[in-house]
Amino acid sequence: MSLIIRPARKKDGIIASCLLAETTRDFGVQVLGLGDPDLQIKAFSKWFADEGNRFSYQYTQIAEKYGIAAGLLLAFSGAELPALEMGCARQMFKIYGILGAIRMINRNRTLSDYPEAEKDEYIITHLAVDENFRRQGIGNALITRAVEDATRQGFKKLVLEVEMDNSEAVALYKRQGFEVVNTFYYNDKRGLLTSPGFHKMLKLL
Repeated sequence: MSLIIRPARKKDGIIASCLLAETTRDFGVQVLGLGDPDLQIKAFSKWFADEGNRFSYQYTQIAEKYGIAAGLLLAFSGAELPALEMGCARQMFKIYGILGAIRMINRNRTLSDYPEAEKDEYIITHLAVDENFRRQGIGNALITRAVEDATRQGFKKLVLEVEMDNSEAVALYKRQGFEVVNTFYYNDKRGLLTSPGFHKMLKLL
């Protein structure tokens, strides 16, 4: 189907930031953009071009169809998460300013109780397909690539998180052999985060 999956490059920043924003939906606008979608795109752009953080081009792969960026995969070892979170923190004040960074830190405290991945897990943190290329097997191809990468690195568990009300994504992952292993509810923060919570899903390799 003329699809290739290649390592991302810094110059992919604009399309990558837009695809990342698609994966986070309104939740990302509230958490990473503090309510401003343009600020979320700015944050993604800064982090993507930088190295050693959870949104870096270093951990991203781009799916191209007929030479057009059609999808994105961002995945890495769960053992790397603490260091990659610190990598994001390096840019915090440049992106948000002092007051914005304080708001960002306070808002993210809500999420600190939810461990994303264990050290022995390989995690897909973002998987996106441009709306013009959906239902063409690209999402399946990106998941297959993540499975291959995880297996090559010796992992037996592939995990991801998905908002519980994102039924289309949940269905895709279940078709690919993922199972819900835990569910986290935002409860009193549900309105602020515009999301009821999320599932952690696991695929044994």
